[in-house]
Amino acid sequence: MEHHHSTNSTVKIHHAAPTSIWSYWPIALIYAVAAVVSLYSVQFHMYPDYMSHLMGWALIFFGVIKLPDIVGFAEGFAKYDPLAKRSIVYAQVYPFLEITLGILFILQLLILPATLITLFIYSASLFGALQSLVKKETLHCVCLGTYFKLPLSTVTIIEAVFMIGMCIWMLVMFNSMTMVM
Repeated sequence: MEHHHSTNSTVKIHHAAPTSIWSYWPIALIYAVAAVVSLYSVQFHMYPDYMSHLMGWALIFFGVIKLPDIVGFAEGFAKYDPLAKRSIVYAQVYPFLEITLGILFILQLLILPATLITLFIYSASLFGALQSLVKKETLHCVCLGTYFKLPLSTVTIIEAVFMIGMCIWMLVMFNSMTMVM
């Protein structure tokens, strides 16, 4: 076998093949199941706040799906999340933080602090994902752990914006409820 060495010092970067929107079905499924479970709990158990249940179940599902490979998740997350880049411990604890926040939302406990923490961590993640996309880095989104090989993409941004939007809605509702009291 003959080897040819190039004098060209340009490094080739292989980009992931474009994926169809259908490859993101697990994210849509998590939100759909969270929505149905939230509707069920609000309708039949008279829990007062659908949005907090939707956020709660989504956070629990997203946290649990990361648990089988916490180390792999943490390594992937640290490639684009600015907080995870600073602390691998934060990246490893992150799935448990999501689960804990989800439980707080479902139980209607510490709603304001839970909302502020969720807003902060998802805003940081959004910022990091946007930076990575602007730099045209080819990374995997680990929002569903390491089992699903999804590229960091617009869908990652939409998911973060959706969570941030729900947090803002919760803050508006929390503020309007405290003003009434």
